[in-house]
Amino acid sequence: MKIATWNILATGYIRSEYYPNTPAYVLEPGWRTRELVRHAARLDVDLLCLQEVEDMAFAALRDGLAPSGYAGSYAPRGGNRPDGCALFYRRDSFAPLMERRIPFVEHGCARFRHIVQFFLAEHQGRPLAVLNTHLKWDEPGMPRERQWGYLQIMQVLDILQRESGSPQAQIICGDFNAQPGSAVVETLIGAGMDYAHHGMAGIQTCNSNGEAKLIDYLFYSPALRATPVPTPPIDGSTVLPSPDQPSDHLPLIARFDWV
Repeated sequence: MKIATWNILATGYIRSEYYPNTPAYVLEPGWRTRELVRHAARLDVDLLCLQEVEDMAFAALRDGLAPSGYAGSYAPRGGNRPDGCALFYRRDSFAPLMERRIPFVEHGCARFRHIVQFFLAEHQGRPLAVLNTHLKWDEPGMPRERQWGYLQIMQVLDILQRESGSPQAQIICGDFNAQPGSAVVETLIGAGMDYAHHGMAGIQTCNSNGEAKLIDYLFYSPALRATPVPTPPIDGSTVLPSPDQPSDHLPLIARFDWV
């Protein structure tokens, strides 16, 4: 199965001053929505996990991908946020068993600004658990015990254990707002998982603040074997979004096989 994760950039978060080198038409909602649909279709994956998805974008993706055999679900963030997570799967590849929207707990209460989209399905007769999320960004140098991303990824592991039941095949993916070596990434590795592009040179998914970096991941459990797909090369000066890339993140893709 071929799986992708992609932060598609919510229109509600776009400011022209953030993207001074991007042509103005690329930031227009109508143009970008059409290109997001075309780009998603060209990825030709079996399972597509998206972040920063707004209602209008989800509707366009749902309608645009349906003729190619996809079904989808949407998990809005809530809390007056305009976006959420979405998941699209090929109907002939996956048989859904359960889908849930789960808010992270902050200060002992369930908050709806950050959520997990949980998807349990059968693929080739075997169960697969998928968690799609967008973790909160932390200031550099923040102690681990105070990092939102670390606290959220610990909850992700708890959710995975609680909700997935028996499946040994597990995927945790999304925009983690954390680079390799961070507490978020090292916590997942310490839990026995690995990310598909681990050790692969030149893999960057965005270049915010003029720095090319990897902050999007496809983590997987030992029941799966990953074959990563290279990303287009970018550096700190690469224009994103662009006429060729309708988001400020690149999609990250890998093929997974049963061990």
